[in-house]
Amino acid sequence: MSPQKHLTIIATSIALGLGGCATNGEGGMSKQTMGSVLGAVGGAILGSQVGKGSGRNLAILAGALAGGALGNWLGAKLDERDRQALAASTQDALDSGRTVAWQSTHSGASATITPVSSKTVSSQQTIRRAPKIATVQNMAVINQPYQAIKSSNLRAEPGTQGEKVGGFLAGQTFTALGRTDNDWIAVGRKGVTIGYVYGPLVGPVPMQAKDAPTDLDAISADTASAQGFDLDSIEPSAAVTEQVAVKTTCRTVDYRVKTADGEESKTVDACQSADGAWQLS
Repeated sequence: MSPQKHLTIIATSIALGLGGCATNGEGGMSKQTMGSVLGAVGGAILGSQVGKGSGRNLAILAGALAGGALGNWLGAKLDERDRQALAASTQDALDSGRTVAWQSTHSGASATITPVSSKTVSSQQTIRRAPKIATVQNMAVINQPYQAIKSSNLRAEPGTQGEKVGGFLAGQTFTALGRTDNDWIAVGRKGVTIGYVYGPLVGPVPMQAKDAPTDLDAISADTASAQGFDLDSIEPSAAVTEQVAVKTTCRTVDYRVKTADGEESKTVDACQSADGAWQLS
């Protein structure tokens, strides 16, 4: 079962459980109140698309809690399918910083999501790295599935002078944890930084593949050895834990939504947490 489908089932259970708390006088939840509950689901979908392991679970939870920021506003205008699809488009707009247009596949509703301003926020965060991997300050958080565009080396520090600690084949996927100031990508395996790859040699995986486990997380001992990875040294049990400065992004986003009831707009703020999840306020 895909994570997104799993979230839908969880959300439905939550909605049913809350049905006795806010009703419309006929024994059911009002569409407006349902918007608050299912708005949280939209946030959960945002969180579900980033990170793996415990970081991924925290992102899902944070997204679910923050999703209610637009729930009451959209509750009377969009159904559950539309809210989930709009949440995925919101993810795209926030990640890219560019305007994204959304069109419902069934209701005729549409929207544009436009980031109108952005700022970078620095904070101290706990990271885990393999023992021989260099510490880097002020990385910009990514925490998304990436893939190798062509064969590329993984190095112990972000530069060609760094020791080679592995290599990627074209098309191999991994979690990109962050980007350094000199355009190297911190590569993660099970939440641990295991090296750096040159940014122009890699890129985000297609949207439809983002929920699949990355090749590097699932790599076998034989495959790891053939590609130069010392699997024992990059297991989570061997990781070093430390505090470093990381950079995340906050954006102000303009929503313009068209439904059968007309057109409305709303401006919200969204900030990226250290695990890459976006939280709407």
